[in-house]
Amino acid sequence: MSVAEELYMSGLISYPRTDNTVYPSSLNIKSILEKLKNSDFSKETEVVIKNGRDYPTRGKKQTTDHPPIHPVGVPGGRKLSGESKQIYELVVRRFLATLAKDAISEIVKVVIDISDEKFNADGYLLIEPNWREIYTYYKEKRKPLPDLVKGEIIDVTKIVLKEDTTKPPNRYTEGSLIGKMEQLTLGTKSTRHEIIQKLFSRRYITLSPLKPTPMGFAVVEAMGDCDVVKPKMTSRLEYDMDAISEGKKTLKETIDESRKMLTQVMISLEKDKEKIKTNIKNASRQQNVIAKCPKCSKDLVVRFSKKGNRFVGCTGYPECKNTYPIPQKGGIVTVDEPCSKCKSPQVKIISKGKRPWQICLNPDCSKK
Repeated sequence: MSVAEELYMSGLISYPRTDNTVYPSSLNIKSILEKLKNSDFSKETEVVIKNGRDYPTRGKKQTTDHPPIHPVGVPGGRKLSGESKQIYELVVRRFLATLAKDAISEIVKVVIDISDEKFNADGYLLIEPNWREIYTYYKEKRKPLPDLVKGEIIDVTKIVLKEDTTKPPNRYTEGSLIGKMEQLTLGTKSTRHEIIQKLFSRRYITLSPLKPTPMGFAVVEAMGDCDVVKPKMTSRLEYDMDAISEGKKTLKETIDESRKMLTQVMISLEKDKEKIKTNIKNASRQQNVIAKCPKCSKDLVVRFSKKGNRFVGCTGYPECKNTYPIPQKGGIVTVDEPCSKCKSPQVKIISKGKRPWQICLNPDCSKK
């Protein structure tokens, strides 16, 4: 999102914080295509101009705040690189694909009978790529099948019996989590990335890998069956706000319903506030533990000096005065394995917009 906002401020794409997927009639599409003729996408633009559709495809959601994300300018003399180049190309290709004709494909479904056991096969052949030739991110996994005739006898060349076991689901990535949030109607396209960042900054999750922290578990467990931690409540509020903007509900009835809902939440939380406080306090203490002190075997935790500077210190203080300096900025994630050189504890530092880096806490370590 931050890269998209930079492209917007540079006059290359439209305002990126929108859910709209329907172009307004006021958008001058021909003017945009004329600009793209003088860009790295001149070939694709010419295809759309000569053989495109009369009206662009419509998405499922129409709002009136901003048009769908689309290119508004070309880089010209300056060259884009890295993520800026990738996201600009994505926006351009998506825009051109909505103006290209439908792809034409042939799908074949085959049922093969082997000793009264039915086996299915799907074949796919792309005849006219059209938009698929422009929007190159879509990969088709199905392959063409040979020409077959109903009732034809074919040879079985090999039978493979694969033994497998059920596996737990994979961890969420930031991308798959955003997809799940969209499915549950949590947040909007422009806020979902901020929600994930907020969870990280409040130390409810780690980002590399994406997983809940002891604090995150404690908050969810402390809330129990309270509606505030369930997707239904948030998605209901999002739906109501959309209904207001579309004129389906009034502001007053939505606020009245929300007040009743939130009142029930507060009654539930008030009843269990001591339990919630204890659970979160214990989780916070557990989350601050970095490792065992190599001098006295008590817990090493993140502490703060009187000047507000953070450091790692032993909970055995004042008997044990073992301390380690740490960077003053960035999130701190514990690392299970000690340093391979000096066996001192290690931590991972995670800062916004930077790659996570792992450090040994010992300032005199030869590894440094």
